[in-house]
Amino acid sequence: MSGAPPAPDFAALRARFPVLRERTYFDTQSVGPFPEQMLIDLDEYRRTLFLRNRGMALWIERMEELIGLLERLLAAPRDAVALMPSATAAQAAIAATQVPRGRRDRILYTALDFHSSQYLWEAQKRRGFQVIEVPSTDGATPTNGLVERIDERVAVVALSLVSPRTGALADLRAIVEVARARGALVVVDAYQAVGVVPIDVAALDVDVLVGGTHKWLCGGSTGLSFLYVRPALAESLEPVYPGWIGHREMVGFAPSYEPARGARRFMQGSPAIEPVYTARAGLQFVLDAGVEAIRARNLSLTERLMARADERGLSIRTPRPPHARGGSICLAVEEGERIVAELARDGIDIDTRPGGVLRVGPHACNTEEECDRVIDAIGRARN
Repeated sequence: MSGAPPAPDFAALRARFPVLRERTYFDTQSVGPFPEQMLIDLDEYRRTLFLRNRGMALWIERMEELIGLLERLLAAPRDAVALMPSATAAQAAIAATQVPRGRRDRILYTALDFHSSQYLWEAQKRRGFQVIEVPSTDGATPTNGLVERIDERVAVVALSLVSPRTGALADLRAIVEVARARGALVVVDAYQAVGVVPIDVAALDVDVLVGGTHKWLCGGSTGLSFLYVRPALAESLEPVYPGWIGHREMVGFAPSYEPARGARRFMQGSPAIEPVYTARAGLQFVLDAGVEAIRARNLSLTERLMARADERGLSIRTPRPPHARGGSICLAVEEGERIVAELARDGIDIDTRPGGVLRVGPHACNTEEECDRVIDAIGRARN
């Protein structure tokens, strides 16, 4: 009789991550630690550089492999995922397909979203949209505030699945249900969620979801993101800025543009190949370990961090219920830059954000003892 697979031995898997051997690394929400296999893949990429144009077939093969792994991670159908240079570029590709139509001329986003996304949506005012920022009063995703504002005037609802500002995890179901009923697209930024929060795009029924590989997916370099578009929606959207990678026949040298199937039509010119090579090992680690197991381990570690923070009298901005938080916790601590620098000198890596926020993001292979060490170090530095 088969049962659930055994939980990964994260203590043993820790040896695969060089930075975890060298540092007390709690900055996965910013740039995740990479597995040693990534260095082997990077060396393979280095060898392809000597092939010049003969390496193109290898690059396309690796790109196709990575897209397949991302589709598996998201439980997405074939051709529903495209590679993009950044999450902002992915959002922009969708934003460009939307124009004000009669009274449907509003875009909603939240105050908890990544600032680059906010810049993008605010810029749509120049294209005739009314753009509304929905505030959060308690650090949690303003679900009610969004739902109350979604009506027949709203074209796009944009939000983070996990906020980079507070670590809050959104409950998408109510938002998607109302938006779908009233004809609005839901564009989800999952950069801070993918790899540490299980995501099934079909079950969530989202229209668009974007993310990237260098945080919780433990990619080795920046410059690579992805775009999921619900298949039926993708077929109805015409890319405003197409390119040869998004052509129906990628290497066909066709005289005119014909869109590829699904989300792939939004790919443009030649992608950066190095991050394609450096993303595979981390993504494969997440798939092998299982996002459910990583999530369970992360929740245990963040519980430990919060308990220690309470003992130290540190104020926590992240929602406490497990269903309402992502992979990191945010602490309300002034002089964040000074504290981050002091901890870095002691071999501890976290990060800070404006407004008196320290962010602490444990990888699944971090330990409980390290959680205590990080919080104790923050407490000492604060004083």
